[in-house]
Amino acid sequence: MRDEPYRWIEAIQDRRDYIEDQLRPGSPVVGITYNQGMMLLTIGRGQRKIFEVHDRIALSAIGHPADIERLRMLVTDTASVQGFQNATEDVNLHRLTNYVLAHTFKQAFESIVGEAYIIKMLLAELGSTPEKNLFTAINFDGIVRTDTKFAVIGGTEVIETGMQNYLANAPADADRDLTAALRLSLETWAVGKELSTREPEETDLEETQMDTTQMYKVVDTAREDGEIEAGVLETTLQGASKFRLLTSQEIEAALQ
Repeated sequence: MRDEPYRWIEAIQDRRDYIEDQLRPGSPVVGITYNQGMMLLTIGRGQRKIFEVHDRIALSAIGHPADIERLRMLVTDTASVQGFQNATEDVNLHRLTNYVLAHTFKQAFESIVGEAYIIKMLLAELGSTPEKNLFTAINFDGIVRTDTKFAVIGGTEVIETGMQNYLANAPADADRDLTAALRLSLETWAVGKELSTREPEETDLEETQMDTTQMYKVVDTAREDGEIEAGVLETTLQGASKFRLLTSQEIEAALQ
């Protein structure tokens, strides 16, 4: 009986390694702010990856499609019920994260007799002011990270760190328009995608620097069998819902 805790720890580590191996090749997701709101961007193949959760909340994820859909429906349905039973103002990302999603992720991950979710999720909430904008990234083990300026999810921590470093060195977002936001998001995505193609022992953050020409070559290669998907939460939209997907025309115009 004495070795039971050690067996549990070993099982958890094996589970973590397995999930990270499954997530590694996934298409990264980038979230940034700009002068009229917030953006989520990825490049996908076929299945939609960016969704509205509630009026001012959106999400994207990487992982197993069935897990993504199951958890997307969970948080969307919960937000709808909360808005109906209480008030729309009571639906917020903090509550959805800490009382619904993070708990669900953590419980599934630590229950080694069941199946863990193969997923990482990134959510965005448009605040009443830019200072109240919020990005929340949830790891498959339930660990939560928040930021008001930008956030990313990728298959491994190394991939995410490379993307975060690129964003951290970008110009401040105060005057960034939609086109600039889309281009910065694509460049950051390319950094993450390039890192995801490397073997773990080959990945060295000091060697991941690419110029923008190389970044857009990565993007062009991904577009051969995929398409850019970007959703925004925009302060200028009329009505309660502030979410919309960018059109192909907007995306192509930004790439000119």
